[in-house]
Amino acid sequence: MTPFPIETPRLILVPAQAVHLQAALVGREELERYIGFSVHPEWTEFGNGPWAFALERLQADEREAGWWTWFPVLKSEELIIGTCGYKGLPNEAHQVEIGYEIAPPFRGQGLATECALGLVDRVRQMDVISGVQAHTLAEENASASILRKLGFAQTGEFIDPDDGPVWSWLMNLDQ
Repeated sequence: MTPFPIETPRLILVPAQAVHLQAALVGREELERYIGFSVHPEWTEFGNGPWAFALERLQADEREAGWWTWFPVLKSEELIIGTCGYKGLPNEAHQVEIGYEIAPPFRGQGLATECALGLVDRVRQMDVISGVQAHTLAEENASASILRKLGFAQTGEFIDPDDGPVWSWLMNLDQ
């Protein structure tokens, strides 16, 4: 079952269906044809890897719908300005992990904060979710600031084989 879009004051977060991910793998113009919104040329910095992985997960298990990629659409321009979502189904501790990116021309306007808050608010309404995780590079940056602003606590640091030092963050929803 496809989840409903998430609406925030300036954004609509549209859940990616398999057809959207297949289109994204072809290219930005193909995604525009299938999703019905324009897509900013700098909408993602992560390439096709995330689309292929999310598509594989959706095709393997229909319960994964809504637990991967979402597209933040700037309402005023009907324009996809990044990507966001969850990194899979809730874990054994009933926690989900979020991630988000906003195209460079739209950064510094509070849109990433709004995007992350939309993802958190969605799962906050689910009785089974006890917390929301996130990860950032181990440095003071915009993402760390966003997570602190939303009430996440830094819970640790580890070495990621691709990114190096990374901070772990958690927002408990049980409180």
